[in-house]
Amino acid sequence: MIKAVLLDLDNTLLHNPDRRWVQTFRQGWDQHFEARYGITQAADALRGAMARLNEGGDNCLSNADLIHDELSRRLSLSPEELSRALDEFYAAPYHSFRETTAPMDGAAALVEELLNQNLLVAIATNPLFPESATVARIVWAGLGDYIDEFAFVTNSENMHYAKPNPAYYAEIIARVGVEPDEALVVGDSLINDITPAQSLGIRAWQVGEAFGLGAVLDCVRRPHWTNVFQPGEMSPETLPVQFAGNMAALCGLLAEVKDHQWLQRPDPAEWSILQILCHLWRAETEVHEQRLRRILEEDNPFIPSLPPPGPDIPECHDDGMEVFERFRAQRQQTMAMLAALGADDWRRPARHSIFGLTNLLEMAYFTAQHDRLHITQLCQTLGKCAD
Repeated sequence: MIKAVLLDLDNTLLHNPDRRWVQTFRQGWDQHFEARYGITQAADALRGAMARLNEGGDNCLSNADLIHDELSRRLSLSPEELSRALDEFYAAPYHSFRETTAPMDGAAALVEELLNQNLLVAIATNPLFPESATVARIVWAGLGDYIDEFAFVTNSENMHYAKPNPAYYAEIIARVGVEPDEALVVGDSLINDITPAQSLGIRAWQVGEAFGLGAVLDCVRRPHWTNVFQPGEMSPETLPVQFAGNMAALCGLLAEVKDHQWLQRPDPAEWSILQILCHLWRAETEVHEQRLRRILEEDNPFIPSLPPPGPDIPECHDDGMEVFERFRAQRQQTMAMLAALGADDWRRPARHSIFGLTNLLEMAYFTAQHDRLHITQLCQTLGKCAD
């Protein structure tokens, strides 16, 4: 059943002709940097910086950090100079680009309907620009009144992947707190929206000039519409993408943790952020990887379930980021093991005390689900989750 709808922004909720927008943006960007620093063709540097997105692999650099570092190098500006220039650009010249856009018919009605059905609604725009610029385009789309009601809004500062990398969608669902088969993507681009979402097992609906938001709105107004879409199937190809997106979501949340928050427990029966990370690391080391290796090495092994950990699990270290790095290193070992598997390996059977008859693929998928369960727990502890 669908629990979250991920809405693309440009040319889905906001009419924003690509060619005209790019031309207008490049001109404004070039004029700004030439007037401020005498730098010509600065837009070429931005294009080169954005081309580096999705190349980072397993790191915690946000898209904004990567773009900033690349621009600083390509434009020969200090980080401080570049930050000032970017702040000035997005505070003033950027807002003149509104004239190239127009609200899309039915956008506000669709958002209102989805929210009235108590669905999680996220803005899944390509995260190339900072939060302020993304919020501005949401306002231009006539959706400013809903900004605080969105479960998540992607931007360059809170995301670590960009379209069309499927890990972009894996990161979003981890931040929103749903499984792939519980999400629906609505977007206009087959390359950027539909194909990468479907490759992850997420349902997707392509809109265009012939079939716009009106058809989507008609559908979601029907009874039981969330049961109409068929979910994708599990496949070995989706697992590395889910693991990468999960790790990126953790990076994004941990970047918001203040020093005093690591040991805080929202309730005596709840874990602190440090305890959550310790559990993830221990589970990866002592449970998940060993369980998968056992299925590979034994014929149809019996996998017992472990008793759930109580509220007072011990803290494994006094530095939360050190625990995270240990977890990430252990996960890389697990992924390296899975990368070497063949088709027959993924089908190797096992018996689980709770799940019954299963196989290696399903147990590996449970590992990704376990990540998302505790990412949501961490999000709730920080108070960063939508209701």
